[in-house]
Amino acid sequence: MSDQVKLVLSFDIRTGQENAYRRFVLEDFLPQAQEMGLVPTDAWHTAYGNYPSRLIAFVAEDMETMQAARARQEWQNLMRKLNNYTANLQQRVIRFRGGFQW
Repeated sequence: MSDQVKLVLSFDIRTGQENAYRRFVLEDFLPQAQEMGLVPTDAWHTAYGNYPSRLIAFVAEDMETMQAARARQEWQNLMRKLNNYTANLQQRVIRFRGGFQW
């Protein structure tokens, strides 16, 4: 059985921030998360319904790697910047099963 864990981020993009959000995620957020041992696995857009407009997820080899990454000042800075472009930001760590996980 795998010890891998998944970090699921769900949020809405603030109106008018779409381009800045996209640039930040591609140029800063994803590369820095990977440097911390978090591998991006999912990126979903909700087209219909009363759900967060975005869901992105990362997998770490184990809970210790996940905790260490999320405890870093660099991660806190990334989350603060992400929060500038988003609303209703939520984070959940779950056991990795593969496939879509909410």
